[in-house]
Amino acid sequence: MSRILLTCTFAAALLASGTVHANQSDWQQARLACADVGIDPSSAAFGQCVFDLYYSLWSEENVAEH
Repeated sequence: MSRILLTCTFAAALLASGTVHANQSDWQQARLACADVGIDPSSAAFGQCVFDLYYSLWSEENVAEH
């Protein structure tokens, strides 16, 4: 439960900041991907899926640039 709360808090903080606007579509793509594999959007697993997928892809993109 604390992981979900932490994930939601972190996502809310990012959305409140100006840095997320450029990446908002990336968050939406991660949400769509997690929904496409059949994870219930109201479940804790969905939030974790979105968080993990977004940051895994972000990490890969940033490693590829260096």
